[in-house]
Amino acid sequence: MNNEQQFSTTTEPTPSPRRYLSKAEQTVVVRLIQKMIGLGKFTSEIKTAIAARYNLSRRSATRYLHRARHEMQEFVERDDDLHRTESFYFYLSVIENPDSTGNQRLRARERIDRIMGIELPNQYHQKRKFSKSVEEIKSLSDEEFQAYYDKLMRDVT
Repeated sequence: MNNEQQFSTTTEPTPSPRRYLSKAEQTVVVRLIQKMIGLGKFTSEIKTAIAARYNLSRRSATRYLHRARHEMQEFVERDDDLHRTESFYFYLSVIENPDSTGNQRLRARERIDRIMGIELPNQYHQKRKFSKSVEEIKSLSDEEFQAYYDKLMRDVT
């Protein structure tokens, strides 16, 4: 064997080193894929975008796509009691969050009431016919207003 045969002068492209994602990056990729699925993106679009964004092979992107779909399927098929429990604690965190607005807290409390089955009956939400206008009610004295209020309450029950 001579030196020419032993060392080839042609260069073959070396494969790029494997790219390993951390657990946090994997979670982000899976959530991003779930979001893209929710937006109705095609599988090929998802694979191409993920492979380009995270410098992965299309095969790796396919594995993350399968994982995202599997997690979505598990989420849909889970127990109703578990879902109610998770919802309860989510809405509770909204109420306890100091950055939440009053409206967000009110909505969270309404959702908790609905989850626990302690909603107000619908009769309190119905429109009532008042015999007096707003101006007339404003002009009532405290005693007249209390009497009018008591009369309305008797009519409701």
